[in-house]
Amino acid sequence: MISIFLVLNISSFAQVKPLARSSAFADRRSQNSGTKISTAVSSDNTVENFLQMARAYIKEEKFTEAKEALRTAIRISPMNMEAWSLYDDAVTGEYLALRRDGKLNPTIERDIDPTFSITRVDSYVELDTLYLVGSIKNLSKKFVQKVQLTAKIIDGNKRELRKATGSLKLSKRGLQPNESSLFEIPFKRPPKDGKTYQVKVSSYE
Repeated sequence: MISIFLVLNISSFAQVKPLARSSAFADRRSQNSGTKISTAVSSDNTVENFLQMARAYIKEEKFTEAKEALRTAIRISPMNMEAWSLYDDAVTGEYLALRRDGKLNPTIERDIDPTFSITRVDSYVELDTLYLVGSIKNLSKKFVQKVQLTAKIIDGNKRELRKATGSLKLSKRGLQPNESSLFEIPFKRPPKDGKTYQVKVSSYE
């Protein structure tokens, strides 16, 4: 908050007014000015309190609370650059925390009585082709054959960019109960904005 104070020349004022009245006016003006100064200081202290709260919340990764405190500080002092800078930090921190939480705590969807287990899925790029390789195990109590796997490339907004299929590499005949095999799914010229992938068994007999 910017306060502008108009300073009068008391000596020139005294030339046209009695000295006593001049002093009284000066006293009243001094009192009024003191009120303005104390209001400005109080406002600055209030803003600083909210900034301190926001810093503490950001340090604790409580970004929603930090943004609320900073919105209040900005309403009081819209031109406070530190408040705007901290607000940007809170928004960025919240975004990164959500991304990190999505990677550390991914959503897992599994059948209660699964037929297959897909493990050790890795990826590598060779000659402009992305290969998804991993291991699949037959968890059922019967022989399965013609196992086909489907993989999807997903972007940062969870949208499907590309789909491809693959089959078993070590056991062309199929899988006996508790038997495992490697698989490989190639993506020629994979989409550059792909962020994650999904692999599942799409069909078998």
